[in-house]
Amino acid sequence: MQRDIEVKLLRTLLAVVNEDGFARAAQSLHVTQPTVSQQIQRLESIVQTPLFQRTKRPLRLTPAGREMVAHARRVIMLNNEVLTRVSAISSQGSFSMGCSIHFTDGLGTTLTQLAVDWPHLRCTMITGQSAALADQVREGELEAALLLGTTTPRSDLLGRLRLDWFGRAPLTGGDQVPVALLGGRSALSLHIAETLDHNGVRWHSITGCSDPLTLRASVQAGLAYTALCSNAHEKHPGLRQAPPGVLGPTPMPLPVFLAFSPTTRESVVDAARAAARTILHGSPVSPL
Repeated sequence: MQRDIEVKLLRTLLAVVNEDGFARAAQSLHVTQPTVSQQIQRLESIVQTPLFQRTKRPLRLTPAGREMVAHARRVIMLNNEVLTRVSAISSQGSFSMGCSIHFTDGLGTTLTQLAVDWPHLRCTMITGQSAALADQVREGELEAALLLGTTTPRSDLLGRLRLDWFGRAPLTGGDQVPVALLGGRSALSLHIAETLDHNGVRWHSITGCSDPLTLRASVQAGLAYTALCSNAHEKHPGLRQAPPGVLGPTPMPLPVFLAFSPTTRESVVDAARAAARTILHGSPVSPL
């Protein structure tokens, strides 16, 4: 027959030991002395051995009692730790995380996996340009954000995203190369512009694209060139890599950061890191 020990009985045992007697233990536990005696007797009945040498004064533990006290302290400590951790989980509720618009392909899978692995946390995912997301992280509006080419004071460098040139826009001698860039404060667009200038390419920007979908559509339609992650043509078959030499050497890989706000909870840090790994799965991010 299975025998279980109630934590309450262990607390009573420790009270008797700590208070050096049944009477003072009863006072500390706010119960009567007969109640303390009954609980100790019940504990002895469960373990089937005396825990105190009742014929001697002052009160002394038996060898089994000393062993029981040592285990009781650990059991109560573990009991308190479990209650603290579970209570913390139940109070965590939700968190908000930002994701660069360059990494949105895997968001559906990521949110599904988060719901399975972190059922106590509800994640609200916000997409946008990295610079704007970084501002929200610094202000505490987002607890975490996956950023491309942009960092914050508290962030992890996850790796570097490899890039390549894409596009097949027709060119004639002396023409400036048409380039599709994202509008706003895009770290990738700035990196593309700096690379083209460094390569000595004469270029001009077509109307600023508001999102990666519009940018890719411009490139697929043969209207412009741009730089994207090096395996973009595998994810989007309509894309074609640019002919060698048109734009010069490919841009250097851009750093990928996982940024945290100053007040991000540790449980959210773990969940955000797991989300980032899922989002980046399949992306050409070189490890550190």
